Amino acid sequence: MKKKLKNSKMVEMLHQLQPLLSHRDKIGYVAARNYRILSNSLIEYETFRRSLVEKYGEDAVGPNGEPIVQLKMDSPNFQVFCDELTPFNEMEHEVELMTAKYDEAIGCLSGEEILAIDWMLED
Repeated sequence: MKKKLKNSKMVEMLHQLQPLLSHRDKIGYVAARNYRILSNSLIEYETFRRSLVEKYGEDAVGPNGEPIVQLKMDSPNFQVFCDELTPFNEMEHEVELMTAKYDEAIGCLSGEEILAIDWMLED
């Protein structure tokens, strides 16, 4: 199914697919395929977002002791970051997503999981 989606919506959809990637069934396959398609559609957006984090973030230490740059919500620069990112959140792209039947999700997914990926299911 072809859909025109905003970058911000595609990021949300990626997060919804994450828990399904370990499934070894048709739902897992469709989730993995859609995850790849959405990830590829967001390459430029993610590159731009990371550059803004580097621009407005602060040096920190990662979980393994490596130096990282992070931007916390309570940072004085966070609102400026959001203001610069907003126009890019609203940009739309047409993507071709794979769907699965609701019947294929029954018994494989919880009700919460079905609701999270309702956009990927059809009758």
